[in-house]
Amino acid sequence: MLYKVYIDDSGSRNYENPYSKDFVVNPPDTDKYLEYWRKNYFVLTGVRVSLSHIDNINTEINNLKTKFFKTNNVEIKSDWLRNPYKRKNKYLDPYKISEEMLNNFGNKLFDLISSNNKELKIISVVFDKRCYGDRKRNMIDGDPLAKSSQILFERIHYLGGKNTVIFDQMDSSLKINRGDNKIVFKIYKENNCMKQLYVENFSSIIDVSPANSSKENFLQIADLCGYPIYRQFVHFGRQWGNPDFKIKPYPYFEKLWGNFVSIKEKVRGIGLICVPNIHKKTPQK
Repeated sequence: MLYKVYIDDSGSRNYENPYSKDFVVNPPDTDKYLEYWRKNYFVLTGVRVSLSHIDNINTEINNLKTKFFKTNNVEIKSDWLRNPYKRKNKYLDPYKISEEMLNNFGNKLFDLISSNNKELKIISVVFDKRCYGDRKRNMIDGDPLAKSSQILFERIHYLGGKNTVIFDQMDSSLKINRGDNKIVFKIYKENNCMKQLYVENFSSIIDVSPANSSKENFLQIADLCGYPIYRQFVHFGRQWGNPDFKIKPYPYFEKLWGNFVSIKEKVRGIGLICVPNIHKKTPQK
């Protein structure tokens, strides 16, 4: 079967906090040091959909946009939906809609995603930067974007089928040989000199290329799915994985739970992966 996988990132790709083993052994309090945790996590999220379902779901998205904005030619970004200034300048003023209508649209869009949980499947990699020491941070295996891309491609590979990967451009141009675009493409083509290899050749992936999210509904969906995952880890750390949510999750993260790729209802390590696994590995020097 043929699939497309749309990928977007959340959080910073750079190391902004200094390394300290104590941050791993005795994590800083979330409420007191929220900014630390905002800078700590990088999330790469893929939304996989079969070609046989793309047109129908795309029509649903366009119909929902038209209902609220009177046009489907509107780009949806999680940051624009949240930030008061951007809400006003990107949606409220241009389309003459109210705060209540915009909130309603956001909820309806998440309902659309969750109602298509059999067709829109999420694979997300969360990179925990505090676990990487100074030496590792200067290696390709410690690069948040490179390592997350490698793991995401592995999971796509193991799902089988033939997958075309489309990622939101990570450089100022759509050229595959520049900047962060090049990092992602080199992971696909040659694993970019990664030391820990589980898949030598991503044979289930037939192409990887960047695209502009303003022209692609499913990249916008990947952005919307990635942000609640990022927020879940920022606020609750590694306390996740139970479908009954004994620890109350970030609300929109909970809405997406049925969309994650899973095996026998297990999501942890399959559709949602956090690296490194601190229960198996010591902090990486």
